[in-house]
Amino acid sequence: MNNATMKTQDATTRIDTALAVLGRLLSYPMADFDDVLERANESVDSLHLLAFRNAINPLTHDEREELYTATFDVTPRCVPYASIHLFGEENFKRGEFMAALHNQYELAGFDTFGELPDHIAVLLRYASTLGEPARRELVEFCMLRPLEKITQSMPEDHPYLHILNATDDTLRAHYPGIEAPLSPLDQMRQHGICPTVSDGCNCGPVSTPIIDGPCDLDSPAEANAPVSTTPTV
Repeated sequence: MNNATMKTQDATTRIDTALAVLGRLLSYPMADFDDVLERANESVDSLHLLAFRNAINPLTHDEREELYTATFDVTPRCVPYASIHLFGEENFKRGEFMAALHNQYELAGFDTFGELPDHIAVLLRYASTLGEPARRELVEFCMLRPLEKITQSMPEDHPYLHILNATDDTLRAHYPGIEAPLSPLDQMRQHGICPTVSDGCNCGPVSTPIIDGPCDLDSPAEANAPVSTTPTV
């Protein structure tokens, strides 16, 4: 095995571990939270991780649970579900997106541990199990934009803002230059289309192609054809 191959394998193992532990840290805090945080120190290269550690360490386990619940389960602007940030809460395409994720998880034997399939923590853990280019596509089309939206909704001094920023740092370090396309929701708003694209909304047909996956970028000649907004995950 040559040095280049070894370096590639080391980088792959590092990002796998980093995404797995970041997913655990963005999940409801369990009894092994401190152990997971220690593992993060070995694989996550971001000053934001230290800030998160300093903010979370003084808290008791009960206080950590309360903080997590108040942040992600009570405050609507901080909902950690990617589909809401991609499609809007009432758009029927959100259900199609979640069903597609659920099917992929079943095929892969991936366990969400009872969480909804589009929770940002679940997506991070799932991304840690994927090879390339599937992982890059998941990050680019399904994770970066929701992560940005969640981060923007956080107060500057919030402990979880640090771990969200550490997650963004990790993804962008692994994929230099990566930028998320506009979400389907933002594209619809940009073109003056009602975000609630459902039966009876009286918006009429969506004539503007919505880019929500890598397949949509491969067919410029079909730009005027009806385009499904079901994401390729």
